[in-house]
Amino acid sequence: MNEHAILSTYAATLFALLNPLGMLPLFIGYTTGLAANVERWLALLVAVTVTVLMLIFLLTGSEILHFFGITLDAFRMAGGILLLLMGIQIVTGNPVQAAHDMKEQAHRSSLGEAKSVYRQIVIPFAMPLLVGPGVIANLILYSTESERIGKTSLTLGLVGITIGVGALAFLILLSGRFLERLVGTIGLGILTRILGLLVAAIGMQFVVTGTSNIIIHTIVPEILKLH
Repeated sequence: MNEHAILSTYAATLFALLNPLGMLPLFIGYTTGLAANVERWLALLVAVTVTVLMLIFLLTGSEILHFFGITLDAFRMAGGILLLLMGIQIVTGNPVQAAHDMKEQAHRSSLGEAKSVYRQIVIPFAMPLLVGPGVIANLILYSTESERIGKTSLTLGLVGITIGVGALAFLILLSGRFLERLVGTIGLGILTRILGLLVAAIGMQFVVTGTSNIIIHTIVPEILKLH
């Protein structure tokens, strides 16, 4: 596969795995009732966080996991549990009211208010909901491929695409207010709860996949060695 094909495939898979469009209703649920300036700052903070996380895992992801002795499957299971809890909270709670409550707690500038909301949603919204195990695995895979090929231009291309995908995620999050006006309060509540159910299901799938991989690739080989 040539360099252009690698970069094209990387851009497509990274955007698909990050899935900012799928997470947009949840972001709207957290920002409903906030001022437009606050929403813009919050979208920027989330997008910058996501971009920085992706760059970290692209450039040093495998080393970080290895340093802490964490396997990707263990990370997948931990992220799955967080997503499961988050999904349950979304379905049974009231994320729109939560956004109003956060607004009442932050009588500061638009940036200060956005930072207050950001601190409450960055985990698990930015990670592992956006930057989840699938995104991290993809980043590490292409990072390893870049190291194998040994082309500086390929590495720079991967970095540039990562920043571009982060910028695209920012623009998508900014479109939340338009979608909110389009579907209305009732439609937003329905979309948010449906997404909450899907988030819980994604979390369970992460846990199941991680557990299965650990059993197949770690436990079963150890049992076979004993025999």
